[in-house]
Amino acid sequence: MKHSPRYLRLALLLAAIVALAVPCLLAQSDNEVLKGTWNMVSLTPDGDKVPFTLIIKEQDGKLTGSLKIETGEAEAKDFTVTEGVIKFQAPYQGEYYDIELKLVEGKLTGKWYGNGAEGDCSGTKGEA
Repeated sequence: MKHSPRYLRLALLLAAIVALAVPCLLAQSDNEVLKGTWNMVSLTPDGDKVPFTLIIKEQDGKLTGSLKIETGEAEAKDFTVTEGVIKFQAPYQGEYYDIELKLVEGKLTGKWYGNGAEGDCSGTKGEA
């Protein structure tokens, strides 16, 4: 069975559209999973637990983050999500600490860094 050049061009065009659309759709579904309220805990080098809430929203097609911390609400400074890695800076006792998280089996897990120290950070999504 022989196909016309027009049919082949159409088939190639459709294949290219699908190939370009799949990563966009996957990114959108990742965004949906990340959006919401996350109950987080950072562990200090002394073993103390520092709880905070991370709120991830979508604004103008981009994910943004804000925090509820012991002193009130704050911006998650320099909030980015790149290739599944969430990065931002969070204020704590007058300093900003870098936090890097990944979604693993429905939980955000990662590390915080700053002021010459580092520790684990993790959290679960709150009820909608």
